[in-house]
Amino acid sequence: MNDDQQQPTPQQSEGQNEQQGNQEQGSKVDFTPEQQTAIDNMIAEKVAKERQKAEAKAQEAAQKAEQAKQDAIKKAEERAKMTAEERAKAEREDQQKAIKEQQAELNRQMREFSTKNMLLDKGISVDLLPLVMGADDDETSQRLDLLKKYRDKEVQAATEKLMSGKKAPSAGNGGAGVSMHDNPWSDQAWNMTKQQEIFTTDPEKARQMIAQAQPKRAFYIGMNN
Repeated sequence: MNDDQQQPTPQQSEGQNEQQGNQEQGSKVDFTPEQQTAIDNMIAEKVAKERQKAEAKAQEAAQKAEQAKQDAIKKAEERAKMTAEERAKAEREDQQKAIKEQQAELNRQMREFSTKNMLLDKGISVDLLPLVMGADDDETSQRLDLLKKYRDKEVQAATEKLMSGKKAPSAGNGGAGVSMHDNPWSDQAWNMTKQQEIFTTDPEKARQMIAQAQPKRAFYIGMNN
């Protein structure tokens, strides 16, 4: 390839520069002074809030560090007054305490993992974990059973309210012509995203499909229901 083919002509360079300038000019957004002031104020407010949070966290961390330092000094002073036998006993107690704390944290993590699995098995959001996690699996299971009974009761009440005054479709019409395998309120095809789409576009069809599926768990029934 020769130099003429490699180097753009002056006309091409000028055209490219002009095009680039136009693109840069077209991407620029101008604000009125009032708009710019409002934007600056919003940014400043956001920055101030984040700075306050950061300062609060830093202050809390500093207080904890200072408390830990004072505790360490106090412990060292107390140990200095002990006999060798007393110090050895105190150190053994510290080790036992640390082991118990580690075991307690491990047990908590295991209970949390077990509780999440229980929630998923029952089709309940894991966001409710702090509410239902008990001291052991038995207590957690009992809380989950109570939650499930309450939820089922609320679902039944919501279904009855939703279908109040509506004629349930017969078994033959398939919920507005939709089979159970395509009904997002049925166990076979459960899909809350589809439920929302159908309820938004065709509420009456959604009611018919709900009546057909007779769901036994929480489902989408519209934002205003």
